[in-house]
Amino acid sequence: MDALNGFCNQLFNFLLAPFDKLFGIGALITITVVSLVFMPLSMLFFKRFSSQKGIAAAKGKIKGHVIEIRIYQDDLKVVVKAFAKVMYYNAKYLFLNFAPFVPLSIPFVIVAAQLVVRFGFAPIPVEERDLAMLKAGQGVMIEVAMAPGHEADALELELILPPTLTAVSPLVPNAADGVAYMEVVATSAGAADIKLRIGDQTALKRVVTGTESERSERLMQPDRVSSFWSAWLWPAEDTFGSDSPFGHVALKGYPDRELAGMPDGPGGVFLMFLLIAFAIGGAAIKVFDIQI
Repeated sequence: MDALNGFCNQLFNFLLAPFDKLFGIGALITITVVSLVFMPLSMLFFKRFSSQKGIAAAKGKIKGHVIEIRIYQDDLKVVVKAFAKVMYYNAKYLFLNFAPFVPLSIPFVIVAAQLVVRFGFAPIPVEERDLAMLKAGQGVMIEVAMAPGHEADALELELILPPTLTAVSPLVPNAADGVAYMEVVATSAGAADIKLRIGDQTALKRVVTGTESERSERLMQPDRVSSFWSAWLWPAEDTFGSDSPFGHVALKGYPDRELAGMPDGPGGVFLMFLLIAFAIGGAAIKVFDIQI
């Protein structure tokens, strides 16, 4: 999965490079352009690999038996038989549509995840207040979860912070649950790595601080994960290896990016991609005369 994500990261870096200098509604423009390319190709794939004749036939059978129910509504025997046929052809219709959409869901998730890690989050702002005056919870919480079977390793965990971060609490491990916490604040702008160490085992977690104008990383995500399925959602960093004592690292403090013309944050990016993609897909269905 890391190889696929790495390839997709480089591919989208290249393809979306012309949009890097767009400000304001740049995210909305990029999402629209990506949807304009992705959805027509997806609909053509659907048309090529779906049973267009079967879908049309199933729809016709459903309509015919619904009409039969209305015409013979006083004949219980006819109505029951017609209803059973409606249910049968409806199930067939759903299967004929669903089967081609299963492979299409893979590129859809890849594209959506790439857009989220590029536009969903803003850098962690640099703290301007006196650190001695900060109250608990006003910083950014780093949460490290150990991999299953390594819960006790939380007691040996060390976090080595980059110069851009300053700890405002000690590292607090919980061996029973296999987690450890540290609260930090950003004290300078930049892109750097938090180093996690347990004995001779080390791992890194990328962190970006500063303002949007100072942002030096295209990709940004709060989580680094270990599972295959989670890696589909968080492609910007490699997963932890199967032999790693680390299971999951989360920075609970990345702010949602403010986006012009659309809702803010990762939820806004995904929602707009979904809405724009389906609107363009609906138009493509008519243009390419696709049965769906």
